[in-house]
Order: sequence, then structure tokens, then C-alpha cells
Amino acid sequence: MQQIKEMKIEKLIPIFFLIIGCSSNEYIDNQKMIESIDSLAISKIVTEFETDSLGNILDKISIEYLKYDNENRKRFKEKIYWYKERKMSLKDYFKPDEDLFYRESLNDNGELESTFETKSNKKGKVAKAIQINKDGDRIDTTLMDYFHEFRTNGTVKKLLIKTFHEEVGELNSEIKYNEDEKPLLEVMIMDNDTMSFQTWEYSDTVLKKSIYTNYQKDTSKTVYYFGAEKMVVKEEEFDFKNGKFIKLKEISNYYNESNDRTKSIERNLETEEVKYLKYLKEK
Repeated sequence: MQQIKEMKIEKLIPIFFLIIGCSSNEYIDNQKMIESIDSLAISKIVTEFETDSLGNILDKISIEYLKYDNENRKRFKEKIYWYKERKMSLKDYFKPDEDLFYRESLNDNGELESTFETKSNKKGKVAKAIQINKDGDRIDTTLMDYFHEFRTNGTVKKLLIKTFHEEVGELNSEIKYNEDEKPLLEVMIMDNDTMSFQTWEYSDTVLKKSIYTNYQKDTSKTVYYFGAEKMVVKEEEFDFKNGKFIKLKEISNYYNESNDRTKSIERNLETEEVKYLKYLKEK
């Protein structure tokens, strides 16, 4: 599950891009890749709307611009979100294996707020990464180094990501893989405390389920269920209360024959509120 957000002490988000790193003094030129990707035409535009139960549009939530190369590999995604108070834009650049190597976040005025970048060796293996957050004149930097253990057949058995943050200090994320180099579990630890834990479950080699448990502040859990092409078909969100997990929210996602998401239904089980989302594709 590839996820990145601002890294702060009150909410540390694990950097698990399911990428494999190793040490090298020679790195792939990210700027050349970015320039090549920038030259690609937009392949698909998807707009997200909130609707009522009958499908009538109430509000525009986001718009997504996607680029694919001539081998139909996703190389770029820009997503613009509209919030009540502000607008935010995320631009993602992907390597030929569709792993994220560069992300930038921009504010309402198009000003850069944060960047994330991995550095890969000539074999395409990630060796290090850096995340920079900007708040006015203040710059907040997070550094990541990648170390891994291989099986005798050359496949990755374990990946350790050592992260250093200026204010938080050091935290480690360890990912264990099966013999097909698919992740089985990830644990993030800081100062001997477990910050988060994630597992992945498969049927043969097909991803079916993933459980992410967050132990920061209030303990919570999110369960993801997958369909074809690793599409998330259902999400369940839980809070830990009175010694057990209580389900608070359920999200169901629906796709067409082309694996494009067409709608989502979010049910808040505490308030019984239901939110309907529709996705319209252009091109």
C-alpha cells in the first residue's frame, strides 16, 4: 500500500512503497525520468463527486490526471483536492515498474509544500530517500536508508528502512517478504515502541487482504479487501475501545470491466450517515 503524508510526532505515517533498496554510489538520474514523463500526454482524467443516494451530483471532491507510457505502465498522477478551506495538489512520478520515486505537494497558490524522492542505483534498486516539508521559512527534513537481506536464490527476504527525523529522531521499519517477493508483514518501531503493524494475505499469489494497525495515540485498525488487479473493493475502519476493536466505518468500492472505479459508498456505523461518491472518466 503505497502511502505518504507529512511526518510529525503525533502522526507518523509509514513509508511502505513496496520497493527494494540497496547501496550504490551511482544513481539513476531522476530529473531525466521526470523530463521524459512530463513529455507524455495525459492518458486519463478522473473526477470524483459527492452525490446523493440517487446519483445526483452535490459537490466536486477531486480531479485526477494520469499518464501511461507506450507499454501501458502508469508513470504519472496528479490529484487535486478541494477542501472547505483550501485546495491541495499532489504530483506523483513512477518508475517503469510503477514504484513511486518522486512526489511533490503544492498549496492553493501552487507553492511547494513538501517533496519525497527516492534514489535508485543503476539496477533500479532504491538505496535511500528524502522527504522535505516546508512551512514558511522552516524546512523539516526526514532521511531514509534502505538495507535488505537476500535469500540464496537472490530474492529479497527482508527490508529494513532506517528513518531519521530532525525532531522525532530515529525510527525503523522492517518488511518481511515471501518467496515471491510479496510483502507479508511490516512493523514500525521508535524507541522500542511499536508505532504500527501491517500484514498482507494472499490466495496463491493474489493479494486478498491487508490489515494495518496504528498504535500512535489512540489505537486504530484498517482492513483492506482486494479484488482483481489489487483493486481495493472494501475498507473497514476500527477504533480500540474498552479492550476490543469496534468497527466505525465501512467503505465499498465498485469498478467496471476496465477496472476503473465508478462509485464508492461510505457508511459511518456510529452516526448511521452514508456518503455516496461517483467517479467520472474522460479519455
